[in-house]
Amino acid sequence: MRYILCGTVVGALFCAGNLAAQTTLNPDVSAVGDFHAYMHDDKDRPSDYHKLSFADPEAELYVTGYLNPYARATLTASWIAGGGSEVEEIYAEFVRGLPFGLTVRAGKYLQPFGRLNPTHSHAYPFVYRPLPHEVFFGDEGLNDIGVQASVLLPTGSAYTEVIGGLLKGDGLYGEDAAIEDSNGVPLRPDVGALGRLTTSLAVSEYGELALGATILNEVYQIDPIDSRQLRAWLVGGDTKYKHKPSRYNGVQAEGEFIVRSEEQLHGGHLTSYGGYGYADFRFRQRYNAGGIGEFVRVRSIDDGSGTPVEITRDTWRAGLFVGFAPVEETSVMRLVGNWTEPDEGGGYWEATLQLVFSLGPHQPHNF
Repeated sequence: MRYILCGTVVGALFCAGNLAAQTTLNPDVSAVGDFHAYMHDDKDRPSDYHKLSFADPEAELYVTGYLNPYARATLTASWIAGGGSEVEEIYAEFVRGLPFGLTVRAGKYLQPFGRLNPTHSHAYPFVYRPLPHEVFFGDEGLNDIGVQASVLLPTGSAYTEVIGGLLKGDGLYGEDAAIEDSNGVPLRPDVGALGRLTTSLAVSEYGELALGATILNEVYQIDPIDSRQLRAWLVGGDTKYKHKPSRYNGVQAEGEFIVRSEEQLHGGHLTSYGGYGYADFRFRQRYNAGGIGEFVRVRSIDDGSGTPVEITRDTWRAGLFVGFAPVEETSVMRLVGNWTEPDEGGGYWEATLQLVFSLGPHQPHNF
């Protein structure tokens, strides 16, 4: 009986060791699906004007896991039905074991510009990226190849982090954001630099306030022979307040303001700016509702007539949203209504119904 008992214990320990090894080596794998239908009265899109339309479904594969106790890696790939595929993020991150408590990330990833950009859009309480992000970063957000290091500062009860990184520069080619030469050809940037400072602290028993500032610089080489350069800057400030007295109820308010400054070939600077703010109320754990306001002012140069003329375009958008998580962490349904006032043409409304679900441990939304 003693030998049988010993054999059972040894066998159990062997199996547990194998299981632990497999758990360490096997990454977490999740698949996220995003479906939405929409209707609008935008006359600039006559093909689906006043029609119930279905957008092409999107799928996202999310793979993450530890390479060893000190480093982990993440891969995010996306597909659009009837369209192409893209590797959105692929990076390695050294999370412990470095001097001074440094954390280092290298690869392709959503850059830490503000609080919203590093988050995938399916996790927003609304559907679409805010207007300044669409204009300055593009539809996919500020996503670039680079390397960054972050460290926590000893600021007492406040959680303060400093991030510094180098970027390839491809992430700045959002709508109306590329710098062009006199022939209309986009200039390729040199390696850019990003810096961010963020701090958060408890302001009450259930309330937390966070503040952040980010700066991004790019240098564009016009002529490598005479080293003539143009510089572009993005500067942003953001704030978030979260009050959560229980896991079932809470409110979160967030805002961000972004300024973009570009040196021009003919001299001087062009400065564009925009911002957004939203409030999201969560109740009974599985329900949420809120509103968002957005605006952007874009300045550009029109030299089609031969004489450079500065053009200013203003756009603003306001919306309401409601959400319901029918299966808690694994799915969410959202209904969003927006009113947009573009610089040219009349205003228009748009309504969107979205369903997001996840197969695996990766949550498709904040729960």
